Amino acid sequence: MTKTIDARILRSRFVMRQAAMALLAESDRFSISELLASAHVTRGTFYRHYSNKADLIHDVNGYLVAQLLKHNNERFVCYGVIQQIADQAEFYHEVFNHKKNTSLLFELMIELRRRRDEALKNLRSSALKTRIIFQWEMMVAAFFAAISLWLEEGMPFSAADLVMSLNHCGKGPLVALRNQRKPFLILRSTLNGQKVAK
Repeated sequence: MTKTIDARILRSRFVMRQAAMALLAESDRFSISELLASAHVTRGTFYRHYSNKADLIHDVNGYLVAQLLKHNNERFVCYGVIQQIADQAEFYHEVFNHKKNTSLLFELMIELRRRRDEALKNLRSSALKTRIIFQWEMMVAAFFAAISLWLEEGMPFSAADLVMSLNHCGKGPLVALRNQRKPFLILRSTLNGQKVAK
């Protein structure tokens, strides 16, 4: 049986997450009092949901990772991730370029690597697995470096153009997984689930 969650609980968490994101974009040294004022909630409401500020930040990061990867079940959909980042560009600019909320990047990489390892679990060749992991790490680093620069430059072109640029740079990586059941690691860029024209 599924337990329903009261709309007030969802709203309280939402406003506290939003307030925390705004504060994190400035500094992770904000106080609970600053959060309460920004979110317009009481101290009792805060402690009903979170045990402390670290618990709140962990919840915010878990929520953000889930949002970034919500369209990435078995395939890494570059456009979906980039669009999520573009929708909250000011926040992600601070995260990627000014080292605000660095734990978010850490948690995101943990989840991406967990998914990568799940996709590779049935691969028998350890040499091939090592090569794929190496290529995957390079592609993920390049992907986030490109997003970081794109945000730093004020998003001078569209998310779709960024995906096409990444697709051009990434021709051919990780094709060894083409015939695997879980193609999550194939980093070919996709736009709304369709391959972007080359």
